[in-house]
This record gives sequence, structure tokens and C-alpha cells, in this order.
Amino acid sequence: MTEQHHLSKVAKKLRSISAFNPIPSIHQEINGAEDAYKIQKINREKWMSEGRHETGFKVAFTTPEAQKNFGTNEPVYGCLFADMCFPTDREIPPGKVARPKLEGEIALELGENLTAEKLSDEEISSAVNAFYIALEIPDGSFSGEYDAVDMIADNAAAAGYVLGDRQLMTSETNLAALSMEMRQNSKLVSTGNASACMGDPMNVLIWLQSALAKRNENLKAGQIVYCGSLVPIIQAQPGDSFHATVDGAGSASCSFPSIL
Repeated sequence: MTEQHHLSKVAKKLRSISAFNPIPSIHQEINGAEDAYKIQKINREKWMSEGRHETGFKVAFTTPEAQKNFGTNEPVYGCLFADMCFPTDREIPPGKVARPKLEGEIALELGENLTAEKLSDEEISSAVNAFYIALEIPDGSFSGEYDAVDMIADNAAAAGYVLGDRQLMTSETNLAALSMEMRQNSKLVSTGNASACMGDPMNVLIWLQSALAKRNENLKAGQIVYCGSLVPIIQAQPGDSFHATVDGAGSASCSFPSIL
């Protein structure tokens, strides 16, 4: 069996399962992160050939603690699709997620293409024309323990996202200074700062552009980039509601049905 055939076989296995029917981790079946990204790309291309529309990327493990916990020394990324997007201040439809977690994030919106080549930090930063107060809903496909390699192959557990209030970027915007309050069922459960995301959400975008360029991929105008959670990740329960607020920039909210 050729390497490509083996990776295609593992990719097909991942496409056939979800958080509703999880399987044991697959990292022992492949050779590290690069194989995992190849699997992710096989599945992304398959999904797009079937009509799914790519809307951007999510970046996970943007803190040293998360990277240590999952056995990596850098973040990982996955792809977002239009059918993962849910309106703010609404209930997530039943049957969309099985074991969802909830993250409060800053999502960046690109106004320009970022080509698959070496770019300066300034070129990358200047391509951002707006940001959102946002929620992300990961829902992974593995039972038991898993690591960063599994996460990459599983499209970084991307399952859903909510875009809240949108703010234009200006010369005075300081993303790193943004602070968030997270309420669960109207109770304040955590606070956090955007500097938790690699020091500044813009640093996450700079890392992502470089990581994609290494694999001859690029970011496109209109795409969004989720930059990691500002607050501790929460395991959502049936019937939960969440409201994330960033002072002076807006909010995003969602709720989960009583039966997921």
C-alpha cells in the first residue's frame, strides 16, 4: 500500500464518523503532523467537491499550556465551512453537535488576499479590515485521549461558529487589549484577555499565514480566522445558554437545545 493510499484510507475513515459515533485516536496510524495535515486536506477537498463552501480557518492551541497538554510546540489549524455558521442570539439546531464545547474568541475578517509566500508582519496585519466578537463550538470525533496530531487530522474539531458584533479595524484598534466576560445561563463564569492568544490575535494570523504558505495554501479576502479562546473552554450541556461580551466592541451569544 502506498503512503498516499494509506492516508486516503485514514481520511475516508474520519469522514465516515463524527462526534455522534466517535472512534479511538488515529495518531498511531500515521507519521506525525504533516501526515495529519495531508489527511485534513484530502477531506477538505472532498467536502468542497461535494458543495461545501470554505469560509476561513480556526486556530487551536494558542497558549503554551494547551500546546503542552496536547504534545505540540505550536498551534494547529482547521478549516471552517459555511454550514458551520449559526446566527448569534439563536439556538443551535438539534442534531448539529453531540458533545459540544464553547469558546469565546476574536475572529478576524480579511479584506485582501494573503498569498502563499513569505510576507511581512505588516503586510499580513494590513489585510485585516474587521473583527468579530465570536463563539466557537468544537466537537471532536475521538473517544478517550487524543493529541495534536489527531486534532489536525480531525480538522481541529471544527463543528460550529457564531459571529457576533462586527467592528472595523482602525489605526487605534488594539486587539491585544480586548477583554471578554463569559456568561453561562446568565451567570458570569469567566473573564479573559485577547493577549492570551499568542500575545495578540494578530500574531495568530501571522502564524497561520506562514503555516499555510509552507503547504502552498493561501488566505482569501472575505475569509475569517478564529484566533483561539480568550476564556477557559466550557463543556456545554443541553439547555445551556452563553453570552460573551467585550466592553466597547459588542457581544455574541447562543444557546443549546435541551436535547442535543
